[in-house]
Amino acid sequence: MLKNVLQIILITYNRSNQLKKTFEQIFSVSSPIKDFNITIIDNNSTDDTAKIVAEYQKKFSNLSYIKNKHNIGGNANIMKAFYLATYEYVWVLADNDHYCFDAWNQVENFIKEKADAIVISRYERPEIDIAQLYTQATFLPGIIYKTANIDDTVMGNMSYGIAIMFPHLALFAKLINENKDIRIITQSIVSVGNNNDEKTGKYIYTRGYKDHSLHPYLRDMNWLAGYANAIQFVQNKQTRHYIASNNRFFLTSLNSSQVFFINYHEGKTNLFNLLNIFCALTFLQKLKFLFDWIAYFSLYRVIYVFSAYPRPKEEDPYYVKQYWLWLFWFIKIKLFAFKIKIQESCK
Repeated sequence: MLKNVLQIILITYNRSNQLKKTFEQIFSVSSPIKDFNITIIDNNSTDDTAKIVAEYQKKFSNLSYIKNKHNIGGNANIMKAFYLATYEYVWVLADNDHYCFDAWNQVENFIKEKADAIVISRYERPEIDIAQLYTQATFLPGIIYKTANIDDTVMGNMSYGIAIMFPHLALFAKLINENKDIRIITQSIVSVGNNNDEKTGKYIYTRGYKDHSLHPYLRDMNWLAGYANAIQFVQNKQTRHYIASNNRFFLTSLNSSQVFFINYHEGKTNLFNLLNIFCALTFLQKLKFLFDWIAYFSLYRVIYVFSAYPRPKEEDPYYVKQYWLWLFWFIKIKLFAFKIKIQESCK
């Protein structure tokens, strides 16, 4: 039976309301996983998480509960989930996502065929290329893994990944490095939910910690920098560079000057984050990166950031196009003026 093959581990912290909605989905009458062994790893929540889990344990004896003595951080809790995996396959869930099990039969078939990983989320269109596939892998619940691929080196890399984000990419990178069997289903089973903190309404990686006491690199943890750093788990140089150059998130690539604009909006402009991105690039991309770095903090700011026009809202998906429009017209005007000056000197 599949429930003796696939282990489900759900990590949670202070999202009792969303956790309840998640339980309603995975324990629904139509859910194919309602009878599976499901383990909750609670990262020392201070809300009603324990109470909600206890209520469901009365109805479902297959639900286990582990509460950490301390809040070890979301990334460390991810690593702990993989460390506790003992079945042939493991699926690590979060407390805030949405599920549709219409394509579950594909999962069952791929497990029977002994696939090394099953990609069950498709919002990044992972079938396009390795860059999109790697980006999709950042979404933890979006992949079911064969636990035989978890070894000492993977766990060591995951331990390092706690500090840089995406520890689970250490496992996914191994599958790429060793050309393992990765399958992609045709319809998403899980999609991203609301990642905001339920109390503050903010999207914070370091929830539950005293901000003023955190190490600055931890406090300023950044998605783009973490992703760039996690690309280094991929051993093949050409593959690494392709992933860095061909991602399509945030309407930008890692070697674009738009990286600085995004970091500026997030308030994550420390040198450590930018150097993590820099190290993932090819030689030519690094040269472009350095040019954009200098230009952004001088020329681009004069044109755009400190212009008289209102800055577009961060949630506007077209702000990057507006940014480049101003830069384009500035360069065009300057080149035109330079051309006129050359023509006049030749008369």
